[in-house]
Amino acid sequence: MAKISGYGFWIDIKSLKGADKRNWIICLIASGIAGGLAGWFSVALSENGIDAFGSIKENTYYIWLAITELACIYIAVYTYIQVLKNQDQLFQKYNEMTMIGGAVGFILISIPIAVISPFIEYEYGIMELFFGFALGAIINSYRFYILFIKED
Repeated sequence: MAKISGYGFWIDIKSLKGADKRNWIICLIASGIAGGLAGWFSVALSENGIDAFGSIKENTYYIWLAITELACIYIAVYTYIQVLKNQDQLFQKYNEMTMIGGAVGFILISIPIAVISPFIEYEYGIMELFFGFALGAIINSYRFYILFIKED
């Protein structure tokens, strides 16, 4: 079973066995590639960004990179679910608590930013929405560690 470590922010890869270890590593690699491509797209396609390949009309690289990003996202989700199915109730509770924290962060942080952005002349994007989710997930991961794992 997966050992939750790093104050609730990491899974000890050595604690996983066989297919779970392989799937977890594939999930991490696919997530990293998808995140890198998402970051590149956020810069390359912005108004002030660096356009590495020219305009979208001139090149088909954008569509292939977008397809690659989507494929990596689907691979990461699929392999994560495969690992999650084989874990104990503690890890599944950790997953639920982290995702609930992310949803609350999205609602309490990202949505208010989106609502007030026209009034403060701030242009928000997908990254601001993601950061609200990530902050909520981080807070609840740490709370889970304190409540269920930390030994006094």
